[in-house]
Amino acid sequence: MSSQQKYDRSDIRRLNAVSVLKQLREKGAMSRANIAAELGLTRATVSNIVMDLMNASLVSETEYDASGMGRPGLLLKLNPNCGALIALDVDLDRVTLLLTDFGQVTLWRDVAELMPGSSPETTLEIAAGLVEKAFEHCNSKGLKCFGICMALAGLVDREFGQLAYGPTSGWQHVPVKAPWEARFGVPVYVENEAHAGAIGAYHRGAQSGTRNIIYLSLGVGLAAGVFVDGALLRGEQGFAGQVGHTAFMDDGIKCKCGKKGCWVTEIGADAVLRKLDFAGVKLLHKGDAGLDWVETVISKAKSGDTAVLAVLNSVGEQVGLGAACLVQTFNPSLVIIGGRMADLMKYAEPSIRKAILAETLPYMAEPLKVVISTAGEDPLRGGIASVFDATMKNPMLGALAVS
Repeated sequence: MSSQQKYDRSDIRRLNAVSVLKQLREKGAMSRANIAAELGLTRATVSNIVMDLMNASLVSETEYDASGMGRPGLLLKLNPNCGALIALDVDLDRVTLLLTDFGQVTLWRDVAELMPGSSPETTLEIAAGLVEKAFEHCNSKGLKCFGICMALAGLVDREFGQLAYGPTSGWQHVPVKAPWEARFGVPVYVENEAHAGAIGAYHRGAQSGTRNIIYLSLGVGLAAGVFVDGALLRGEQGFAGQVGHTAFMDDGIKCKCGKKGCWVTEIGADAVLRKLDFAGVKLLHKGDAGLDWVETVISKAKSGDTAVLAVLNSVGEQVGLGAACLVQTFNPSLVIIGGRMADLMKYAEPSIRKAILAETLPYMAEPLKVVISTAGEDPLRGGIASVFDATMKNPMLGALAVS
């Protein structure tokens, strides 16, 4: 809505409905009287808004509030059974789907393996097959789907809902939003995988609510999601965070993006495999797209394999050196190492931490926390949170009657 447009009464009522939902989201169950007091609205106004929200099944009544004086009122809460949310994480070797209720409790999860070098068309058709199965689960439980969020690695054009360019995959101009909205009849959102991971960590992780975060997503590729003062840093085109393709090593390995010496060429999956091979650690794996070897390396690290641990510590030091540059740029209170290789980086955590702290100015380093993500589903949780946020900001209430 432009600054020249005026809000009519239905617009104001919808904005008030969003404010009521925000109160219930942040503070849990509340009475109508408490909501009215928090928002500075009359009880009659709040009662009308609550009726709209209950008719849309977004809000339900629970037990009586016995905490105050006078006649107790029924408490209100967000209704977890009002609908479902879907998120997908598309990687080079697999597609993972998560289905939750409106309370973001998992209802179903599935993974579809991809052949190495799968085309975007093939990948998206496999992903769509997972969505169709998720819709079957929704229908069996009588839940409507509020939307779908897909996380993709690379430069994601969120406005047009497409992957503009994947430096690792080589994919270009891959539309998702328009064809999928036509196919499934629900809102579809497309998000950068690292941004989705950061959103997931911000909203749902063990450190949720931390306002200044650097989230590093490490796998075949490398990217970052950065929260500054509680807001995700997206940049002019929404492409912020492509840190894996910043210069790191003089005369380094040629990167899939076409440049040499990118940070990802020293710490990404291909780099770890290359260094393990040089150290004499032989592994069976599917090739460029596969991360099936990670569990084997973890097993070797657990058993104390000195060659494996030496390689991981070396990689960890390079993770920390690059992360220190980001720390001094954005001054976060928390650095999270996430992505498909996070479990592997647990064995390099001391090296990562040591390198970050050694290369960061003292007053910035002292309060800094460095965490290896144990969630394993940060991009999926971020995708779920994105659909949830979109629903909360634009609830489907139908035609609101103006009172």
